[in-house]
Amino acid sequence: LTLQEIAQVAQIVATVAVIASACTAVGVLCYTRRANRRRATLDFVMKTFVDEAGRLMYDKFIALTRKADDPKDEFTFVSLKAHTTENENDRNVVIDQMNIYELVALGIRNGVFDDGFFKYWYHSQFMRDYKALEQLLIAIQKDRPSTFCEFKSLHDKWLKNQHPVNVPNKFTKMWWAFRGKDEKLRSVLRVK
Repeated sequence: LTLQEIAQVAQIVATVAVIASACTAVGVLCYTRRANRRRATLDFVMKTFVDEAGRLMYDKFIALTRKADDPKDEFTFVSLKAHTTENENDRNVVIDQMNIYELVALGIRNGVFDDGFFKYWYHSQFMRDYKALEQLLIAIQKDRPSTFCEFKSLHDKWLKNQHPVNVPNKFTKMWWAFRGKDEKLRSVLRVK
């Protein structure tokens, strides 16, 4: 090899090395972002839903949900719209829970929290709680439309795209069709 050929090969090698380094940096950046999002999600879940204080607060909320579902009890969540001294404790529990769901929805929309993780873990709870609070949410939004709008938006999004275990994605359905899993495919299509 001549000196000129070595210089040309060196330029090619240097270019390939720069491109490989850039690709590696982008890959590391994407991985780190995803890992940080999952870590933030897990930290929030642990603090809000698993730690004792969070569990106690949610237990109070569930007690109010049962009270609202009891036909013998006149309590409704809509009665908590207006702040009074009589409903202060119950209202604080409900509004705190709605604020948590609003924060979750906002975090998911802005990419701070991992949508898939929350959906796997809290889909049923989130949807059930939204249904219980829906009339209160509607009453609140009549006066202030932007209040709890992210909570409603995430509910609507998850209503369209149910829990991944219950409704497989289109690639899974295509894979089942390709592999001849007709019974699985029919059972999913019947649900809709």
